[in-house]
Amino acid sequence: MSHFTLTTGTSVGTTSISNIFLDEYMPGANGEYVKVYLYLLRSLGDSTRELSVIGLADVLDCTESDILRAFKYWEKQGLLKLECNASNVLLGIYLCEPSHLRTTGQPDRHASVTTPGSSPVVPSVASASAVPERKAYSRDQLREFTSQSDCRQLLFVCEQYMKKTLTPSEIETLLYFYDQLHFSVDLVEYLVEYCVCKGSSSIHYIEKVGLAWAEAGITTVSQAKERTTTYRRNTFAIMKAFGINDRNPVQPELDYIEKWLGTYDFTLDLVLEACRRTMDRLHKPNFDYADKILQSWSEKKVHTLADVERLDQEHQKKNSTRKKPSAARATGFTNFQQRDYDFDKLEEMLLQSQK
Repeated sequence: MSHFTLTTGTSVGTTSISNIFLDEYMPGANGEYVKVYLYLLRSLGDSTRELSVIGLADVLDCTESDILRAFKYWEKQGLLKLECNASNVLLGIYLCEPSHLRTTGQPDRHASVTTPGSSPVVPSVASASAVPERKAYSRDQLREFTSQSDCRQLLFVCEQYMKKTLTPSEIETLLYFYDQLHFSVDLVEYLVEYCVCKGSSSIHYIEKVGLAWAEAGITTVSQAKERTTTYRRNTFAIMKAFGINDRNPVQPELDYIEKWLGTYDFTLDLVLEACRRTMDRLHKPNFDYADKILQSWSEKKVHTLADVERLDQEHQKKNSTRKKPSAARATGFTNFQQRDYDFDKLEEMLLQSQK
């Protein structure tokens, strides 16, 4: 566990809170961020306290990710400076004196992020109908982005989550969400954190999840958390419907579930009905069989259980009209092909043979 030092240029005899902070910084900040900042103020001048990200997470009952997000938020606001070594290990934090904000409210995070020869980007809400195609960045553009404090800190945190140095391709993917899809820094960080916690640090998987969020119109961390919580709850409900209670879903199963709930956009009750029919027919879990049922429902524009019931009734009606009268039960005398004879002609032939 690495420790960091905490310094400031102001007196630390008491824990004083600037009125500027209370009036201009605190109202627009997340409550958890305020809690972290106040704890840092209290820790100034107390040599008995050994500060570390893990230690703060334990004391404040939150995650290490929450602590890092709070640090970066306050650095962005100009209230502290993070000091890291060449390996991006946090060595110290310098608390700055609060100053009056130049504008009221939270500054636009894109106001200072520009690419060479372009205007500042104006954020827009991502939607399922307008997810821009990914564009490539030149070396100069990448250099310009990574010189911005927001981008630099974003890449630093993502490297911590992924436990590796980011490749140029990975950097471009993260910038795609930040610059082109207008994800906030916090949302990109949560995206990476979520995927890594699920067991995958693959940039391709991260991109897949991020695009799903963009298509769903997710623009905040709280929306993403709500979606992931609901998705997790639905996933285990589907596993339970298949009678699988002793393990987590594997990736191919997760792909099917994402397809059913995302691509097909089915409600949970429709997916559970397909699982029930699969178990009734096969008496064992089979994601491929359930997928064929759901694919058929998707092609037939099924949206509710009432639509499923209507299809069942139409199917039964067709079967009843096609049903033929039952044939006589086959016996030893009826299981061969019957023949038709002209008995008058046979009699005539017999009489002629006797002459």
